[in-house]
Amino acid sequence: MNGFFIKMYNIAFRLTGDEVKAEEMAFIAINCILPKEDMNDIISDSILRRTAEEICRMFLSDNISDVKKFERNNSKEELLQAALMSLEPSGRMIIVWRDILGFKIDDMTGINCNKQKMYYELNSARRQMKEILCDNALLSGSINEEVKGEK
Repeated sequence: MNGFFIKMYNIAFRLTGDEVKAEEMAFIAINCILPKEDMNDIISDSILRRTAEEICRMFLSDNISDVKKFERNNSKEELLQAALMSLEPSGRMIIVWRDILGFKIDDMTGINCNKQKMYYELNSARRQMKEILCDNALLSGSINEEVKGEK
């Protein structure tokens, strides 16, 4: 069960960039999907998907204007998180659902949204992520070159 909570927390953190909010969202989603008596150590793919979808639904319905910016120190994981945080909430949710979790857009049944629009937003968010990550790579490279030149 602890591993399941960690997976759900990671999903929520990728969406919000806020540790406290991610913990709360994971806890609420798990309790919403899994009644207390069903909490055992074996979590099916269906339960994983439904709980992840509940986190996505909560994220899209939540007022996220108060989410703090993720602090960066330029590790690959932190650059990815910063790029995710720069996306619009719907694009961020779709990137996490499809590209990080590997779920199909068609599997998202609990969120009322036009599938064609979701595919459009996925492609748009991917382009934005690519631009942001390429810009960060160029910036990192120029900073590294300056540091090497000073030695």
